[in-house]
Amino acid sequence: MPLHLLLSLVVALQDTTQPPPFTQDALRQVDSIAAAEFAKDSLGSITIGVVSGPALLWVKSYGYADSSRTIPATPTTVYRIASVTKQLTALMLLQLVEQHRVRLSDPVDRYFPEVKRIRALDPVASPTLVQLATMSSGIARDPDDKRKSQTGSPDQWLSTLIAALPSTSYAREPGSGYGYSNVGYSILGAALSRAANESYIAYQRRHILMPLGMSSTDFELTPSLRARLATGVDWDELIPGRLNYKDAANDNRAGLGFSVPAGGAYSTVGDLAKLVSLELGYGPHSVLSSETLKLRAAVPIAAHPSLSWGYGLGYQAMRWGDTVAVGHSGNLAGYTSMVLYDTARKFGVIVLRSAGGGEADAGRLAGRALRKLRSTISAGS
Repeated sequence: MPLHLLLSLVVALQDTTQPPPFTQDALRQVDSIAAAEFAKDSLGSITIGVVSGPALLWVKSYGYADSSRTIPATPTTVYRIASVTKQLTALMLLQLVEQHRVRLSDPVDRYFPEVKRIRALDPVASPTLVQLATMSSGIARDPDDKRKSQTGSPDQWLSTLIAALPSTSYAREPGSGYGYSNVGYSILGAALSRAANESYIAYQRRHILMPLGMSSTDFELTPSLRARLATGVDWDELIPGRLNYKDAANDNRAGLGFSVPAGGAYSTVGDLAKLVSLELGYGPHSVLSSETLKLRAAVPIAAHPSLSWGYGLGYQAMRWGDTVAVGHSGNLAGYTSMVLYDTARKFGVIVLRSAGGGEADAGRLAGRALRKLRSTISAGS
C-alpha cells in the first residue's frame, strides 16, 4: 500500500485505538536488541525508552555519560537531540495556525522579509510556511560559508542567520520537490517568532516546554542540564589493537550559530516521551488540539519515489512493508538520536546516543525496537 494511503489509515485509527499494554517479555526483547546494538562498539552511551499512550512505559541506559567512563548513563542523562528539535519548531507553527496568527499558505517574507537576501539565479516566489515545514522550500541544506554561521551562542542565532542569508542559495524552485534544509527550518523559526512577537527560545519555553512539563529540555545549558549532559564522542579510526575516538565535548560548546530552531535543543528520553504522547493525541489539548493534529496529518508528504520514506509537516515518515512510523532523526557532532512513533497503535520508541559514527546506530536500533514491539501487538491480537 502506498505511503500516503497508509498514513490516511493512521489518521482514521487515531481516535479509536487504545495504547498497547506491552508485556514484560516484549520489553525484555527490546532490552536485548538495545544491549546488542550498544555492544557493537560501546562508544559513549545509549538511552532508550518505550512510550505507550500517555506514559513512558520502560527506559534503560547503556554505557557511560562521561569521557572517563566512570559515570554510568541513566534515564535522566541529557543529550543533544539535534534535528529532533525540528519537531518543536513544527509544533510552534501548528500552535500559531490554531490561534489564527498565521496560515500554512502564508509566504515567509510576510513575516521575515530578509529571506529575499537568499541568492537565486532567477527571481523566485517566497516559500510558504508549509513549504519550509515540509522540506519543499527549495532552499539549500546549509549556507555556503565554510560553516562560519554554524557557531555562535544561542541568544545570537537570529543575527547569525540573517548574516548568513547572502551565502545561502536555492537548490530548486519552491514547491518543486523535496530537499532537506537546516537553514530553511531556521528561517521558519525566525518567521514564527516574528508572527508571535516573541523570541523563538522564549516562545518555546513558555508555550511548549513548560506546558508539557519538559523541564529537562532547553536550548541553553543550565547548571542542572550541564551536570547531567552526556559527553559526546565521535568515531575517529580503528587503530590496530585499540579503539581510538576523539572527544566531541567541545565541538558545540560555542553554540550552533543559526541552527537553534533546526537542531539546537538538549533533552532527555523522559521529556521527549511527553512530546511523543502529545503527538499520539494524549494532549494536553491546551498545547495542541486533536483537530490541529489531524490537520497536520492531512498535509501532503513529500515522498521518495520508492515510497519507503518521506517528509511531512515537521516529521519524517518511514515504512517497512506494511509498518509505518513517523518521527525524526538527529545527527550532530558527538550525538545521534531517533524518535519513532506509530500513531495508529499509539506507541513509540526514543533512542538517544552520545556518539557519532562507530558500529552502533541509533536509527537502526529505534527501527528494530519499534518493529519488534509491533510484532508483539500483532501476535497478541
